[in-house]
Amino acid sequence: MLTDLHLRSASYSDSKEIAALLERCRLPAADVVQIIENFHVAPCDGRIVGSAATEHHGKSILIRSVAVEPAYRERGIASRLVKALLMRARGTEARDAYLLPTVAPGYFARWGFSLIPADKAPADIKGSSAFQRAIQTSALCMRCELR
Repeated sequence: MLTDLHLRSASYSDSKEIAALLERCRLPAADVVQIIENFHVAPCDGRIVGSAATEHHGKSILIRSVAVEPAYRERGIASRLVKALLMRARGTEARDAYLLPTVAPGYFARWGFSLIPADKAPADIKGSSAFQRAIQTSALCMRCELR
């Protein structure tokens, strides 16, 4: 666990570095600039080593782009990012959080996420471009109540 890690909201100047991180982690990066205000980042050693974002859709949020540089994994960075996003979401009107992992559903279960059929997600979530992309790659659909 990195004890001196301080997460922060991303800024426009971080967009290229976040996109490069997502690409290295084999995650979609084309729309980083459009949703940059929704990202949290984990800077360490002078660069961004972790990222995660949310998209708000009606009374739900979609957590996406959870990525950690391979050399920095197993240090609690992803956990801190997910925790920060869930805490922020609980301060809004959002009732549920959704995510579409391609791997490690057990990891997200520790945060209260459980597998659901993708067709049971709300229309606002299903209509998002992130959801449409993920479903095409046979990602899983997971849901967590925020209240």
